[in-house]
Amino acid sequence: MTGANPDQLITRSVPQHSLDPDMDPVFTRIFASRGVILARETSYALGNMLAVDKIKHLDIAADLLVVHINQGSNILIFGDYDADGATSTALCVSALSSLGHSNVSYLMPDRFVDGYGLSLSVAHRIANQNPDCVITVDNGIGSIDGIAFLRDKGIDVIVTDHHLPANELPNASVIVNQNAWPDQEQGKYLAGVGVAFYLMLALRKTLRESGWFNDDRPEPNLANYLDLVALGTLADLVPLDYNNRILVNEGLKRIRAGSCCSGIRALVEVSDKYLDNLSSTDIGFAIAPKINAAGRLDDMTIGVKCLLSEDLGSALKLAGELHDINNQRKQIQQAMSDAAMQEINQLAHPELESESAIVLYQKDWHEGVVGIVAAKIREKYHRPSIVFAGSEDGYLKGSGRSIPGIHLRDMLDGVDKRLPGLIIRFGGHAMAAGLSIEASSLDQFSQAFKQVISDLADPDCFNLQVECDGSLEEQHFDMQFAEQLQNLSPWGQRFPAPSFVGEFEVLSRRVLSNKHLKLRLKLPQARDSSFQVLDAIAFFQPDEILNSTQQTIQIHYELNINVYRHQKSLQLLIHDIL
Repeated sequence: MTGANPDQLITRSVPQHSLDPDMDPVFTRIFASRGVILARETSYALGNMLAVDKIKHLDIAADLLVVHINQGSNILIFGDYDADGATSTALCVSALSSLGHSNVSYLMPDRFVDGYGLSLSVAHRIANQNPDCVITVDNGIGSIDGIAFLRDKGIDVIVTDHHLPANELPNASVIVNQNAWPDQEQGKYLAGVGVAFYLMLALRKTLRESGWFNDDRPEPNLANYLDLVALGTLADLVPLDYNNRILVNEGLKRIRAGSCCSGIRALVEVSDKYLDNLSSTDIGFAIAPKINAAGRLDDMTIGVKCLLSEDLGSALKLAGELHDINNQRKQIQQAMSDAAMQEINQLAHPELESESAIVLYQKDWHEGVVGIVAAKIREKYHRPSIVFAGSEDGYLKGSGRSIPGIHLRDMLDGVDKRLPGLIIRFGGHAMAAGLSIEASSLDQFSQAFKQVISDLADPDCFNLQVECDGSLEEQHFDMQFAEQLQNLSPWGQRFPAPSFVGEFEVLSRRVLSNKHLKLRLKLPQARDSSFQVLDAIAFFQPDEILNSTQQTIQIHYELNINVYRHQKSLQLLIHDIL
């Protein structure tokens, strides 16, 4: 629930053009309002994906890997402790094996001991495993000291990453990261797993040209790994530009057809979802959190092992462990969220309205969960939010989430430039970032962070606006239209799922678990007297909504397909009751 009121709900603007005169006008409107102005961009054929030669330094990285493969080198994949890092790691390990190189290992960092990236302490552990070549996935662009140590040991390091770099780049053998090069325009929105996938494509191309493949060593179909690419891309909340939509769409198609790894199949099963109807929303809210939970509370190695499992039985056991860890994460998160909201509520309302950001810390908070709590605060109060917890290295480690129009990493960079040394280290994206500070610097950082945002951000960013796609006509409330709508595209970051606004009669209402509102609705004065009753659900409603007796309501909703015991039914998923 966004907490929007009618004044904050706006219909997305639609350019005056038509993609396809034969397309349903509602679909045309949805695509056009999301910036799709070419008919080809409504087709997600794999052949339309960004060409391998558009990614800088992929050819150099592939040439170096071919040398190591021909030498039988020990190649180590160094990942990250989130779902993007886990899928990237699993993809590289599995793809290198399918390409004919079995001397591959991997190492996942411990969030609480190692921190983010290839730190110096991690570099010592890697060196003890005697690799000839290290491939970083979903990290590395900020790992100056760790990579320098490995290079001094004579170990080649290939950095594959998508995070924004600092002023200095690491002395890696090769860097593959479109965001590290100002002259690169395409491929900047690839997730870490997307960059890893492109590296494997480039490697296969180079091996093919060298005559590597034969009857005994057949060339693999790397599209088989698009299930992992879809999972990691959706989990990391990177913008779904056209290229990412192609990758995710193809990955989802394979998952729905059952052509996915045992680990994903197992995660879907323990999440009480169905492969043949899995959506991008299911991955974002049910599948990815279970993998992320391992990195938040335990060891991401469990997540990688699950994704690499060769049989369903082993995968189900590991998926069950991830499910249990995620339930533990939920309990910790709820306690932290309650404490955070209580602290915020102690502020006078006018004072909170004037704040440009929210910064919180409590000494007993869990380092692995601060990012989720920051997201909850951002969602409720529409302010950039950073939540800190203590860490084993003695610093405060924070995770932040931002709002549209305020680039969080750039704001942290602004603090760093104004007060050098106040932030020990930081990194991230426009909408999410992490940082470490001295415990004694919390108040100074909080004031500086809020001041930078006040100075640099457009004041209009703080005015919540919730976009929708207008209203639907009576004939659109049927299963066929809902399925067509669902199949239009993978939805996600910067390419949101279609939502609508409308007025309905309330036929019945009941409260589920003391917090969710279940409704039976009907369009007022429906022309068709046989118009079906619509089920609707509004999650996590405040008491004033739960106790309301309104007979007619205006809602902001998604037209959703609910699947229960393989039976499909139409359902309105309510975002806001206006």
